[in-house]
Amino acid sequence: MSTMEQNLIGNTTGLSRADKVLRYFFLALLIGTVIYSIGGTFFGKDNRLNDYGLADAALLLAVFIPGYSRHIPGAHRALRACEWAVMACSLVCTATVIVGDVTDHGVRPDPYNMPWNVAMGAALVAFCFYTILLVSKERARRRGLIPPAS
Repeated sequence: MSTMEQNLIGNTTGLSRADKVLRYFFLALLIGTVIYSIGGTFFGKDNRLNDYGLADAALLLAVFIPGYSRHIPGAHRALRACEWAVMACSLVCTATVIVGDVTDHGVRPDPYNMPWNVAMGAALVAFCFYTILLVSKERARRRGLIPPAS
C-alpha cells in the first residue's frame, strides 16, 4: 500500500469507530468552510480567502490526525494527547475565523485583529503538535517498529 493510500479518508484499517467519526466530522467541516469561503468570495462584500485559507489548512491537517499514532507500537498517551491538541487547535482556528467574519459584518477590519491573531496562534500550535507526531512516527519507522510502505 502506498503512502497516499494509507492517508485516504476511506482507509480505516486499524482505526476505532471514534477515529472514523472524527475524520468524517473534520472532512465535513472542511468541505463546508471551503464552499462558504468560495461562495463568500463571489457573492460577499469582502474577500476573506486569507482567513478561510488558514482555517482550511488547519482543518485539512485535522482530517488525517485521528488515529495517527495508533500505528506506532508502544505509543504513549502523550502522542494521543498530541492528536487531540491538533484537533482542538484546528477547531479553535476555524471558530475564530468564523467569529471574525461574523463580527466585522463583511467589512475588512485591521489586518491583524484579535480573531486573526488567535487563529494564527491556534494554527501554529496545531502545526507544532503535528510536527511532534510526524517526528515520532518517522523515528518509529526508522527503528523498524513500523513496516515500510510497499
